[in-house]
Amino acid sequence: MAGNYTDPPAPRMAYDRDGTVGVHLVINSSTVQETTNSDLVRINDEDSDILNNYSWYGNVGGVTYGLAFIFPEFRDVVGYMVQCNHVGASRAELQTSTNTTNGLDGTWVTQDASWDSAGSSINYVPMRENITSVAFNGIKSMRFLTDMGTGGSRAIHYYVVHLYGTASNYAGQDTLRIWHPTLDEPLDDNTSADGAHLDWGDVVRGTTADRTFRIKNNSATLTANSVIISTQVASNTSPTLESQITYSDGGAFQPSLDIGNLAPGALSSVISVRKATDINAALSLWWLRTVAEATSWS
Repeated sequence: MAGNYTDPPAPRMAYDRDGTVGVHLVINSSTVQETTNSDLVRINDEDSDILNNYSWYGNVGGVTYGLAFIFPEFRDVVGYMVQCNHVGASRAELQTSTNTTNGLDGTWVTQDASWDSAGSSINYVPMRENITSVAFNGIKSMRFLTDMGTGGSRAIHYYVVHLYGTASNYAGQDTLRIWHPTLDEPLDDNTSADGAHLDWGDVVRGTTADRTFRIKNNSATLTANSVIISTQVASNTSPTLESQITYSDGGAFQPSLDIGNLAPGALSSVISVRKATDINAALSLWWLRTVAEATSWS
């Protein structure tokens, strides 16, 4: 374990930026509405803003609402954590599909006939301690369904939906991958060690610590030009998390780092990420992403 809390089962999916499509569903009427990207950001963060999964359809009772995630490639999902408030719900079901194109069509398999929330409001500790372990291998989509009653109050408020896993097969994908600093193996596979590699654990304010990694160009044909390493924070604090993170590949530490071009199949030099925790840093659990992004591909 990296600290007081259980290691995640794998890296957390950045489904708000990796090409995943979110879809609102009404099963009874075969109604589909794509979520906005801001909706996906809203529920893949850690704060208390909500996604109302019912209001877009007029808050109609006696129907089955759904929230689906359609992945850009087949995925192996090993864990999920949901915090939501389902008022007036009589049933909640978790399903997966290998062939849906829109969240409604295709074949769906019920994986859990009574999935439950890890809390009806925001709580940071269950985000680490109440991750449900699953083995959904080679799926194209997963959806959370909720049957709503016909009387009284009704609400489907999603605070956070965190998914853990990776692509089923990276072969042929033109993408960048975070790689182990010394071993020839990725850090985005479905293992606890990979998910915790950049976990800072229990941090003392006013201290500095470093971690290391490399970047691999997974493409077999394209060069990743001017690869930029930076920090992205969904739910921030004060002082900001990104103000406490810098990167270096041998020179001065910087908030963002241009590591140059990576040829097809190439590995970068070792990159150090430094967390200089502010003496006035807010006490809590916090999350951030280290992002590697090519300026262009050629």
